[in-house]
Amino acid sequence: MRSPLVRRCGIVVVFAGLLCAAAWWYGNASSEANSTPPESRAEADNDVATATQADPASSEPEAIEFPQEMWEPAGLRVQTVQSGTIADTVELTGKITLNEDRLAHVFPLVEGRVEDVRVQFGQRVRKGDLLLVVQSREVGQGMLQLHQDRLKLAFARTKQKWIEEVRRNTATLIEMMRAGASIDEIETALKDRTMGEYREKLTTAYVALQTAEAHLKRLAPLSPSGAVPARQVLEAESSLNAARATLLSLLEQVPQDTLQALRLAEQAVQELETSIAIAETNLKILGFDSEDIASIDPAKQGEALAHYPVTAPFDGTVISKDVVLMERVAPDRQILTIADLSSVWVTADIYESHLPLLARLSNQTVRLRCNAFPDKRFEARIFYTGDVVQESTRTVALRAIAANDEGLLKPGMFVTVELPSLDETSVLKVPLSAIQDHEGKSFVFVQTGDESFTRQDVTLGRRTLEFVEVRSGLEQDDRVVVAGGFALKSRMLADLLEE
Repeated sequence: MRSPLVRRCGIVVVFAGLLCAAAWWYGNASSEANSTPPESRAEADNDVATATQADPASSEPEAIEFPQEMWEPAGLRVQTVQSGTIADTVELTGKITLNEDRLAHVFPLVEGRVEDVRVQFGQRVRKGDLLLVVQSREVGQGMLQLHQDRLKLAFARTKQKWIEEVRRNTATLIEMMRAGASIDEIETALKDRTMGEYREKLTTAYVALQTAEAHLKRLAPLSPSGAVPARQVLEAESSLNAARATLLSLLEQVPQDTLQALRLAEQAVQELETSIAIAETNLKILGFDSEDIASIDPAKQGEALAHYPVTAPFDGTVISKDVVLMERVAPDRQILTIADLSSVWVTADIYESHLPLLARLSNQTVRLRCNAFPDKRFEARIFYTGDVVQESTRTVALRAIAANDEGLLKPGMFVTVELPSLDETSVLKVPLSAIQDHEGKSFVFVQTGDESFTRQDVTLGRRTLEFVEVRSGLEQDDRVVVAGGFALKSRMLADLLEE
């Protein structure tokens, strides 16, 4: 059995022979026709016309036989005609612009002097990268004030704990005094407890009361016998009442004093905590993170406390730079522009004649072409179709976003935007590879048998990059040649030359 290569070479040789023979025949026929008298040529033409009118079937295209074993070497492939949609495209001139959702105009949030510049024009940066450092008095003062407030807060909390302990111990002392405990019992139970000045006040008043009671008890039995004057007994009773009143007053006043002192200590702690929270929040607003704020140490950091870092807000490219070393900057002056070029916007203007498309274009994908890369096709997703018609141009703005991972689409570049018509009308369509042309006519090869094909002239309509609409000449489910049609066309031309 012959190999496919041998069969293919045989086919090529046969076609070449047929074309040469046809050329030789055509040359002889032309010579004979030129040597024939005009009267004879006219008679011959009349004979051909008469023969054609007598045999209408002779105008029908003849079947082309093509054995199946030759299909694979010739690359011949057959496909059934199907119906589908053909999307007309509306081409607009668009422009690539920066993605404004990924564009940052960098301003320093503080006033100061530029201490260090870490980036250059055109440099790519990552989110959080340090761009420059500003020496700021505002930042330095905020850091130092925060450090001082933290020291005060530590002292205030210590004082609050001491007052709480004093209040608890004082309350215990008061309970023992109300219960009538002796001085020795009180001293034994509370000698190591912190009470501050309240220990002396309460103990002195308590001892004075006990002394007054003992003195009155000693004098009272002697008064009836006249050994002690009545006046002295009255004085002892007065001293006892005064001591009792003093102690009762202290027993009521000391809890209130300790409570008030505790409340003042708590208030001082809360005020310092609030001040610290505000200072930390202000520093976080300026861009400092929690670690930087927690590690403030003037002794170690020195003037570096006043350094304000400016960092990149996202991954991007520095597309403008207006800052140099030792320059003064302020919050109202732009110093850098960073753009994320991994995606870009496509802007185009749609004319009023195409406005009916807008309602159906939202979130649709459009194709882009540009002269810089003629062999590449880009895609963009429409996210805005305009709401206002510009009076001067009578157009509506269209915006789409396109991925630009390779960086081929440059802002400022002009592109051709292909808008789909979104026509859902079903038509007969065939691949563009199925269409053949001869003598200004378009046709396809229709399979009429297992190994036979017939030329079928067609009328074409709209076309895309892959398919073309067939308006007449074919029916649905017809089987047409979509690949390898050159072999059939060569054989058809050879048959025509033989005729």
